[in-house]
Amino acid sequence: MRWITLVLTVTAVMACTNEPTFVSVDVADTYTCAVKRDGFVVCWGSHQFAPKVVPPDGKFASVSAGTTHTCGVRANGSVACWGWDSGGRAIAPEGEFSSVSAGFSHTCGVRTNGSVACWGGNHVGQATPPEGEFISVSAGSTHTCGVRTNGSITCWGDQARLRIPPPDGQFVSVSAGRRHNCALSADGAVACWDGRDFGQLKSPSGEYVSVSAGPWMTCGVRKSGTLSCWSGGGGHRGVPPEGKFSAVSTGTDHSCALTDDGSIVCWGQVEYGPTGGRD
Repeated sequence: MRWITLVLTVTAVMACTNEPTFVSVDVADTYTCAVKRDGFVVCWGSHQFAPKVVPPDGKFASVSAGTTHTCGVRANGSVACWGWDSGGRAIAPEGEFSSVSAGFSHTCGVRTNGSVACWGGNHVGQATPPEGEFISVSAGSTHTCGVRTNGSITCWGDQARLRIPPPDGQFVSVSAGRRHNCALSADGAVACWDGRDFGQLKSPSGEYVSVSAGPWMTCGVRKSGTLSCWSGGGGHRGVPPEGKFSAVSTGTDHSCALTDDGSIVCWGQVEYGPTGGRD
């Protein structure tokens, strides 16, 4: 098993331009998807469910890579999903959405009116959202967490994943991982909870602008733009690259971060070929 950090130029996924290429990136187990500045989605990596890495035509505002399916919010607010559709995880409802999150066997999205809609696997209630208005939602393995408009966090689904209640306080975002969750508070602090602690819950102090809870590891972007990752157990580690970043996404075998100039740098396990830079 090899670990590597690369910065490469891959012209196959970009038009010939000097403009920054990407506006967001999201990592799944063995593949990655990103939204280009022109609104088109590109995905790379490999998986036995190969069709899920081939996005549909059209422009998107955001994309979320799940374990076996991917969903994105189109420029017109509708949601499109592709990949493995077992249990209806890739059949999005009609309507306008502001964001979407693809988990293991289910998907959840925030409608433009603030309500949450979920679809797909629901054997432990992970696709049965509570009432109320939310500003964001994150679908994990068999549970889901969301940030309400008042800044509080509510989680639902597999109670084995929700043994510890969410922390109190005012939060601006939440990331539901496979076994643990992390949230970014209004003052920039990171709080993590749930799961058997292998070190992924012990966030370093300091101010952050984003955080991503992976299956085993957690990564965050500090206010300074540098990356910080923490873990004490299984899954990939690797060494996060130096530089200035605006966002990070952590998966099982690799992680990717968006630089200030719109390029993407990935690191971790190269067995499936998802690492390397994209610009």
